[in-house]
Amino acid sequence: MFNDPTYSDATVVIYGKSLPVHKCVVCTQSEYLEKAFQDSFAEGISGVLAYNDGSEAAYWRVFEYLYTGDYPDNLSHDIEDDPALLKEPRVYALADMFFLEDLKVVAIAKLQHKLQDFWTNDSFPECIREIYATTPANDLGMRSAVVEIAKDHIKELGSKSIFKDLIREGGDFVVQYFESAIFPPPSATFSTLHPRGGLFGGPSKGSATLGGL
Repeated sequence: MFNDPTYSDATVVIYGKSLPVHKCVVCTQSEYLEKAFQDSFAEGISGVLAYNDGSEAAYWRVFEYLYTGDYPDNLSHDIEDDPALLKEPRVYALADMFFLEDLKVVAIAKLQHKLQDFWTNDSFPECIREIYATTPANDLGMRSAVVEIAKDHIKELGSKSIFKDLIREGGDFVVQYFESAIFPPPSATFSTLHPRGGLFGGPSKGSATLGGL
């Protein structure tokens, strides 16, 4: 049904390109779209919702997700795509706007997978800037993903001039990055007390021993 005009009852115009949509599909998943297409708004009366700012590619990915439950890394449409490491942050920002929490989870997972290979890419610092510019301080999903990768490769990234430039800029990323590197969360430790006995598994004071039975 995605990009299929059959039985379509509304249109989303993305930078002049028309995308036929079905309210029963998009409005039932997004509170934002449900309200936008209400009769009390001009968009609800005309049945046309237009977007002319932000990432064109990200909008297409969001609406494809609403129909398929996923979105592709490479778009089949004749539009200018985003750089590899900016695709997920831009989808995530729109998912937040459209109140699509499940899509935010998908975008985080895709970025984490992509960063396993692309953290060495010179666009990684720009990916970090984009995430911190488009997410509120209390939304740690995307932020934590890039902080963890940066921490895991702290030595390699620390030798790159473009990453040093990012550090010099300061801001929330630098604070969270150094907190993560210097004060990592405590790892699980094994107790020296055996659950059925005393220190190192021996019988605790006053407990019965086999010889005393």
